[in-house]
Amino acid sequence: MIKQISSLASCRSMILMLFLSVSSLFAQHNENTNNKREETVILSYGLPFSYSLDTYTGWDIKTNAGGVFSSGLGDIKEVFYKPGNYTLYIHEKHDHDSKSSCDHDQYPSKVSITVSPLKMVFDFSSIRFSKKIEGAQSTQGIVVSINAIYSSYDNTSAVYDHGFTTAGVGTSLLGRLNKGKVLLKNGVNKLEFLLEGSTTKGNNIMMEFKDINDQVQSYTLIDETK
Repeated sequence: MIKQISSLASCRSMILMLFLSVSSLFAQHNENTNNKREETVILSYGLPFSYSLDTYTGWDIKTNAGGVFSSGLGDIKEVFYKPGNYTLYIHEKHDHDSKSSCDHDQYPSKVSITVSPLKMVFDFSSIRFSKKIEGAQSTQGIVVSINAIYSSYDNTSAVYDHGFTTAGVGTSLLGRLNKGKVLLKNGVNKLEFLLEGSTTKGNNIMMEFKDINDQVQSYTLIDETK
């Protein structure tokens, strides 16, 4: 009697495991089918937007009101001169040949594009250091100055309060905006950052400045003593 009960329990356990396995596969299929990948992009008005696609992949960009802004096949190269919200829809065609090893989307089905009315470009040719950065020494007191070209769609000013970070082996540098914040006016604005931290000798330093839209613009400081 004990043996029969044990066999029955084992059978029920196997059925339950099979049911859970099928349910899991069904849930994964629904997730892959319904949850298509999406992306978001932020850029300034008047700057180019590029997106690489296969030659025969179709796309269209629509305005927030639903009108078609642009459409085509293959690589996308557009300029948004008017701020606002746009949506890029990518239409992939799959060859459902049974011999094909993969028929999944390689691109997102939708890209949400926010075009900001503010634009800020760092002029890295103007970057200056009040003192040379020495390896393994504190940078306290060193001032980094740089020109930033700012413009707005409606000719308004904007408050800027970002610093910059750095990347590199043995680097712990930070740049904090002098006086905490600056009122940007249309045209050239001179910014000054106070350095903190140190770096090891013989390393290039990637300086990552954030613009008014919180997007990174990078500059590489090359160590010429190597």
